[in-house]
Amino acid sequence: MTRRGKRTTSPMVRIRESLTAWRRIATFFTGSTRQMVLIALVSVATGLAEALLLTLIASIAMAIADGASDVQVALFGASVTGSRMEMIVVSLIVAIVRGALQLLVAYLPARMSAQAMARLRQRLFDGFVGSTWSVKGSEREGGFQSLMINQVNATAQTIIVMSVAISSMLMFLTLLVSAVALSPAAAAVITVASLALFVALRPMAKNLRKSSTNLSSEGIEYAKTTQDVASIAEEIQVFGASPTYRGIFYDQLRAVQKPFQHTRFMSQAVPALYQSTALLILVIALLVVSLAGAQSVTTLGAVVLMLVRAVTYGQRVQTSLTTIDEKVPFMLHLADAIEQYEDNAEVPGETSLESIEHLQFRDVSYEYTPGKSALEEVSFSVKMGEVVGIVGPSGSGKSTLVQLLLRLREPAEGTYLVNGLAAQELRRSDWRKLVAYVPQMPQLVFGTVRENIRFYREELTDDDIVLAAQRAHVHEDILRLSDGYDTVVGLRSASISGGQAQRICLARAFAANPKVVILDEPTSALDVKSEGLVQKSLEALGGEAIVFLVAHRLTTLTVCDRVMVIKDGRLEGFETTEELFRSNDFFHEVTTITRSGNGEAPGSGPGIEEQR
Repeated sequence: MTRRGKRTTSPMVRIRESLTAWRRIATFFTGSTRQMVLIALVSVATGLAEALLLTLIASIAMAIADGASDVQVALFGASVTGSRMEMIVVSLIVAIVRGALQLLVAYLPARMSAQAMARLRQRLFDGFVGSTWSVKGSEREGGFQSLMINQVNATAQTIIVMSVAISSMLMFLTLLVSAVALSPAAAAVITVASLALFVALRPMAKNLRKSSTNLSSEGIEYAKTTQDVASIAEEIQVFGASPTYRGIFYDQLRAVQKPFQHTRFMSQAVPALYQSTALLILVIALLVVSLAGAQSVTTLGAVVLMLVRAVTYGQRVQTSLTTIDEKVPFMLHLADAIEQYEDNAEVPGETSLESIEHLQFRDVSYEYTPGKSALEEVSFSVKMGEVVGIVGPSGSGKSTLVQLLLRLREPAEGTYLVNGLAAQELRRSDWRKLVAYVPQMPQLVFGTVRENIRFYREELTDDDIVLAAQRAHVHEDILRLSDGYDTVVGLRSASISGGQAQRICLARAFAANPKVVILDEPTSALDVKSEGLVQKSLEALGGEAIVFLVAHRLTTLTVCDRVMVIKDGRLEGFETTEELFRSNDFFHEVTTITRSGNGEAPGSGPGIEEQR
């Protein structure tokens, strides 16, 4: 019996698993094949140059020790004789050539790694940007950042390590072949012993990969936890860092600490063990040379130098393989993410869309988990120029409705029609030019006010930016900033207020003259003055676009022609405010509570139409 939680696998299963893993990550090295071949050729040339240099050094040293004026060098069956000075000059030339080749071997992997890093980050970015919202929306904050930084860096480093492994292995083999030419017995001993040592150390390498897999997973969770720390820094500053809050973070630190410690230990222990054992093998090889009888002291010296260098390159190979085992789990996590993004790419649509005149839901349903509807059989129709309010209790399905309207999600059942055509058939590029969205919390990027309103749409002119700011009633506020439209703002910027940030986002939505504008609680966090300015902006939209306005404040609904009431995922009413006050229990209740809070008589009607 095996212990619970562990499983035994046959060698063939392990081989199949390794091949499967390699096929998944092999795409990361696309475009690097030629450079790998070049590295291999240069490495062989470097190994030959080093073998020749070591033979020259041994021969010159023996000539100096014997007081001989001539030096005889023998390698690969060829023998050359020259003066000591001539051979020293040749040695210097060979050393310079070898150094130049080593620089090339170092440069090629660095270039490959940088190119791979850029390609991977672009592919990951394109995959993330092009994936469906259902995938992006399920991504916890910090997850994508961890992939972009940690996992990509690990993969780029692996390319360098693989190059080192290939180069070191070829140099090892070149020196070994050279040693065979001088002493076949010693070469045979070190070859067999090295292979045996490699096989003996593989279980430790597999253990390292397991620890690295845990480290990669916990590293992603740690990045997400760290992102949470930054995201709620303001709230923690107010409420204080409680023991529970600190404990959650400390638990995550400990979760990373154990696999990190084990991974670091194994990554150091395996090469150290290899080095110690390899030196023992070297001693045994020298014993074999001694017993077999070398042809000359010079030959023995050259063999010793080659075996020492071969052991060094063998150690590099083992260290590289250990590092690769450590990095593979990071690469597999990256492969998982890329596959998820690319397998869930948005459907671009084929039908062009020049304008939007009419939107319709026909029995639209949506569910996040099977058997639990977030929206159920919702049907309605709106036309150009209408301003539609959306109200309902928390968790009723308003956010899901907004995401469906924006085409962030596709209906599970039913049909979403735009100008009578199925929405999924329309080109998303055309759709995005005609639709704008203002989230509840203003999202400003780090940049100038002008850049925030333009929002990467280079076709918008500076005049378009100013006009949008005027329509959003934020132009005068911008002019009063230290650098006007060139004032740098961003998350938690102290240069603008929350109301100004919200109106800058409103200007962003107006800038391209959209035909559909969806606003999610645009006044929920604003003061009375800012709310009034937003109301004026929304009133100006009347007749120019289809406007959906999610609201908790009933005062926000003064600009609405009709109001939807969403409750428990169903559309309970879609009428004017007066009609809803008479016919819808939820709307009647919240209106009565609101009027009572304002000190108005509960029975005097909705009091919304009169304000319009």
